[in-house]
Amino acid sequence: MGDVLSLSFQALRSKKLRTSLTILGILIGPAIVVGLTGLTLGFSNLIYHNLFSSISPNDVFVSPGNSNLNAYVIQEIQQLKGVKEVVPFYLIPATIQTPSGPTGTEILSIDMSKAQAAFPGLTLQTGQYPSPYSAFGAVVGYYIAHPQYPLQPTYQTGQTIQVVMNTPEGKVTKTFLVTGNFNEFSSAFADVDQSLIVQSIVGKQYYGDQYSGAIVVVDSVSQVNQVVSEIQNTLGKGVRVVSVEQFVTLINQTTASIDGLLFVAGASSFIVAFVGILSTMFTTVVERIREIGVLRAIGFTRRSIMILFMAESIMMGLIGGIAGVGAGVGMGYLLTSLSNSGGGRFSGGGPGGFGGGGPGGASPFGGHVTPVFEPVFMLEVIGITAVFSLLAGIIPAYRASRIEPAVALRYEV
Repeated sequence: MGDVLSLSFQALRSKKLRTSLTILGILIGPAIVVGLTGLTLGFSNLIYHNLFSSISPNDVFVSPGNSNLNAYVIQEIQQLKGVKEVVPFYLIPATIQTPSGPTGTEILSIDMSKAQAAFPGLTLQTGQYPSPYSAFGAVVGYYIAHPQYPLQPTYQTGQTIQVVMNTPEGKVTKTFLVTGNFNEFSSAFADVDQSLIVQSIVGKQYYGDQYSGAIVVVDSVSQVNQVVSEIQNTLGKGVRVVSVEQFVTLINQTTASIDGLLFVAGASSFIVAFVGILSTMFTTVVERIREIGVLRAIGFTRRSIMILFMAESIMMGLIGGIAGVGAGVGMGYLLTSLSNSGGGRFSGGGPGGFGGGGPGGASPFGGHVTPVFEPVFMLEVIGITAVFSLLAGIIPAYRASRIEPAVALRYEV
């Protein structure tokens, strides 16, 4: 067996260009599957982290549907069984006036005494909340106090910050006194890190009791679905209601769809690799007919000849699989680095922050993505690649083993 494996390895080395091109074709499949799967798992982990590190599973998010979300609607929700607290809020698109030009942000106007109930993970790094009746105090998000990029100004406690707000009355320029700043707070529903948070009195000045949304805090997790059903039955299509559990279900469904696409892409790549190995091995058999005759003449059995060629295809599969996994890991880190550098946290424009997705509108991708590669999965990919290579080599190896020595020795290429 050792002689057979040695001969197989020497045969691959003797045709370096062909072997290299075949291995290149093989590694594409594992690279795509491992790289994109690692990227998908990285995004999923980030979303789950943002979701559960900043908000409670008891939270239900309500936003306007076919009608306005006003004080009467808030009162109706507050009276439902199982509702502990309702925290309405206003979202005001704005730009910060800086020496280097306007920078997009968003103002979250909320009763700060209830903010902790709505966002349990939200804590002050420095300073304090403005008084409940202050129309000029503001707490800034982490990336406004600590911008990620050079030439962006910092806003610390005690400084003033001038913003231009887009309100129903038009553009309004207002100057706030920074009373504090938050610790870093990544959330699937609120991009607090690049927003200004002010007392609800500010939003009330411009929007009255027409709220942008509300966070409903439920007494217990077991009552969440019941409260969601009661809100929908009571208010109908007048509001949109999303619970954390529903958001998790959506994430799982999206991930499953992506996994399906990855399976199709990976399967296609493996089939192409299968055809490439098959073609290479058939060509190899034809070129080495006289060698097969010599090996048979010196005592190699049909079984040994078959093992010889199958070993060559498995070696190419293993090398291609290992190289493909390595390339996939590199691709995953490259794609995530491009994703992470695609835009700053303190660089939104207009209705960014809360206005992007989810009920409150925030992008669930706040933070940096780190690809996730599971060792067991990578070993499985290498194993699948080796199996495909083995299957591709069976027919050429069988044909090589059936060649008669006398015919093989007389064969002229």
